[in-house]
Amino acid sequence: MRIIVTGAEGFVGSNLVLVLTKDHDVVVLDYLVSRDISNLPEDIDYINCDLSKVNINKLPKADLVIHLATISIERISETPMYKDINRTSMMKILEYVMKHKTDLIFSSTASVYGSGTNFTESSPLNPLSDYSATKILEENHAKFCSENYDLNVTILRYSNCYGDTTYIKNKFYPGKKDVVRILLETAMKDKALPIVRNQSRDFTFIDDLVSATCSVIGLKGFNVFNVGTGIETKIEDVAEIIMQVLGKQLTLKTIEPRKIDNLKRRSVNIDKISKLWKPKYGLREGIELYAKRRGYV
Repeated sequence: MRIIVTGAEGFVGSNLVLVLTKDHDVVVLDYLVSRDISNLPEDIDYINCDLSKVNINKLPKADLVIHLATISIERISETPMYKDINRTSMMKILEYVMKHKTDLIFSSTASVYGSGTNFTESSPLNPLSDYSATKILEENHAKFCSENYDLNVTILRYSNCYGDTTYIKNKFYPGKKDVVRILLETAMKDKALPIVRNQSRDFTFIDDLVSATCSVIGLKGFNVFNVGTGIETKIEDVAEIIMQVLGKQLTLKTIEPRKIDNLKRRSVNIDKISKLWKPKYGLREGIELYAKRRGYV
């Protein structure tokens, strides 16, 4: 199967591509300042371009597009017009899949639900940022195209992925550091760990998220799935696990919550996808493996 992966240099993309290339012909697309610094192998079939401006007629024909390319919530909060780049990029992808009758997997986010716990795929949506609101618009466009043009489309609402070992400043729209990465890197400097008190998230290890994405390849019709663990964990508990894994005893520094997407709690219900996939790693297991990959233990 030939698969195009957009946003391939990112955290999820770069990990996913390494798995997909074992069994598939993979074409990757991202927008780099220079390929001198890359998260992907040098010999991979690479398209370096701004997806929002790409001529879809110049893209190779594929059986599946996995659309991961997105400008992060932080970048959009700093520059709100960037949300239009996300929307335009999605429309380019939909134009492409409609033309070629190509299957589509689209990475959305659990932040579309807002604050709360045990969200199912049919729960009301309550976005608390431009980023999340735009993801909902993109989901709706994808659903419309699936139902009106007979396309196979699967939307995955990822929940707080961690395990990032990628270089994040190699793109025109640089990536971001997740809370687990921030805490790990801070702990290795023996500094106080910055946490927001009384907040919780559903943390998903990167290997699990990649396997979940692979599990939906080939699905027919229109589908929406949550991807997480279904387990709610407080940020201060994450910090404690990190200290235990690293064998360090550090202080916690309380910081103010960010103004954008300020969720008190979040966990997702994964019953729907559990027929196809189940997470393998608990939070401690994931952080232990993450720390080993970073060379911290």
